[in-house]
Amino acid sequence: MIALFIVLGILLLLFLILMIRVQVFATYSDELTLYIKVLFIRIPLIPPADKKPKKEPTPKKKKPKEDKPKENEPDKEPKPSFLSRLKEKKGLTGLLSLLTSVAKIAGTLLKNLFSHIVIHRFDLGIALSGEDASSVALNYGRLCSVVYPAVDIIVAATVCRDYHVTLEPVFDSDRDTEISVDLHAHLRVIFAVWEALKAGVKLLLVRLKL
Repeated sequence: MIALFIVLGILLLLFLILMIRVQVFATYSDELTLYIKVLFIRIPLIPPADKKPKKEPTPKKKKPKEDKPKENEPDKEPKPSFLSRLKEKKGLTGLLSLLTSVAKIAGTLLKNLFSHIVIHRFDLGIALSGEDASSVALNYGRLCSVVYPAVDIIVAATVCRDYHVTLEPVFDSDRDTEISVDLHAHLRVIFAVWEALKAGVKLLLVRLKL
């Protein structure tokens, strides 16, 4: 009975760990700030956390090594890589088939991971300026044709709860272009582990077929 409670406790602990949310916070105005938060632990990525400089160890005096006569050793040829052996075995077609399968698995992995990302806040603002009104209007049209479709793709691929996009032309040559970003999103560990396991099984099946 005690062993059963221990096993159940371990399973419960693993479940709680897998349910942890990894939160991402990113802001950009004059400079980029990026950090992740796991439970109550905040881990800065950009700019990185200041680390204390390590003390350099005092160099030790090395004893002079006696020259020993080198024996004639046969040159060891480097072992061929997995891709080289696959190319020799299956030819170029087999190699291309493997790379195609790996690319599909990686694409599916990223797509599934994005579907589990929850975006709580995504604010993007761009105030576009230029030398004259005609160039501002032309670049503004190009900007809209790129930014809005890109944001639509992100919103469709994730679980986006709140987002705002503000693009505006600035007809003032003395004012610089301003860009601001504010992002808060999270991904649960269980989804990342599950998708990684599925991708690993698919890669193993592809490896066994070769």
